Amino acid sequence: MFSTPEYLSAALKNKEKSITAGITVAWGIMLLIILAGTGQGLQNGIKKIFSDYTIKTIEVYAGEASISDIGITKGDLLSFSNLDTENCTTNFSEIQNLSPIVDVQISKINSVRKNAKYFSLLGVNDEYFKIKPLKFQTGRVFNNRDMNRKVVILGHKIAQSLFNNVNCVGKLIFINNTGYKVIGVTKEDNIISNVDFNVYIPYEKALNILLKSTFNSFIFSLKSNSNSEEFEKTIKAYLANKKGINPRDKTAIYFNNVESSLKSFYTLFNAINLFLWFMGTSFLISGMLSIFNIMTIIVKERTGEFGIRKALGATPKSIQNMILMESLLITLISGTVGLILGFSLIYIINLYVQISGGYDQFFFIDVNFYIISIAMLLLIISGCIAGILPARKASKILPVEALKKLNN
Repeated sequence: MFSTPEYLSAALKNKEKSITAGITVAWGIMLLIILAGTGQGLQNGIKKIFSDYTIKTIEVYAGEASISDIGITKGDLLSFSNLDTENCTTNFSEIQNLSPIVDVQISKINSVRKNAKYFSLLGVNDEYFKIKPLKFQTGRVFNNRDMNRKVVILGHKIAQSLFNNVNCVGKLIFINNTGYKVIGVTKEDNIISNVDFNVYIPYEKALNILLKSTFNSFIFSLKSNSNSEEFEKTIKAYLANKKGINPRDKTAIYFNNVESSLKSFYTLFNAINLFLWFMGTSFLISGMLSIFNIMTIIVKERTGEFGIRKALGATPKSIQNMILMESLLITLISGTVGLILGFSLIYIINLYVQISGGYDQFFFIDVNFYIISIAMLLLIISGCIAGILPARKASKILPVEALKKLNN
């Protein structure tokens, strides 16, 4: 027969007190896991949103002049031409790919039998899909030869709306009564993105629909060794000079620097993550204090026992180790229960999100090895801290004083 370790026997004898302290620890570690997993899920969501872009990407939007200057009057609406974008690619070797973006506002598009009213019709060139590497359910992206063809790429939701399925490559849709051949359908994207509702056609065809030769925005990606923030300042000054815009005018041209935006989001979500870890750790500390209080009470109740042990030759160190092991045992068992409860709850939440049709990485709670490792380390540290003071107190009990308390 195996003998039960003394610290385990002691924990079982004080079962009610051990369970009371353990519930607080289990609750604390469960909340820590859920909060930390929520923070990780949010960060994963941000990565997912920006995964549609090449990181060193800048979007340029024409606005309205707020200051009159040599070549422009206050209130003038700006636009860009093919010459503007060609000059940018010619004069700046840092630009890797560039595409105009022509936003076409029409009321509907239709297939032979059905129509769609909620969509974004965008005119782009073949380099657009190198800047925004979208995933395709079926078909392909534009190539250079497609720029003179009536071809179209559909977002996942638009394909389903027009054809009831996404297997529609080779079929026709009609834009302003003109037939366009479907050459690709994008994969279903996250619910925050509007890619599923986008319809892409060659930008020259989009300009023809609008009967215009200019557009309001373009997008470009930079080579990997470029500094996007510095280049944004350079291209801003260049465009201001070419368009005759006052350098102090902040509304004439807008820029969206994806790399800068990503840094800002990471800073924000790192702060949120830190706050969630702080909250979770605070709950765990409350559990640690509960174990400290319970162990202090147990040491007081077992004063006579410790005195007898010392009288029989037990060393202060052996008594101290016994109390420490008892504290650590309660912490680890209850912490493990909390981890299991936390994982179970996370699994149920994620399953519910998936079943309810919201399967999206942004809304998923994610617990990785890093979070589990830190949680276990905090558990061990908490158990040691909670038991160290009561253990020291127990080791300093004098046999004479303990025996006196027993006699009383």
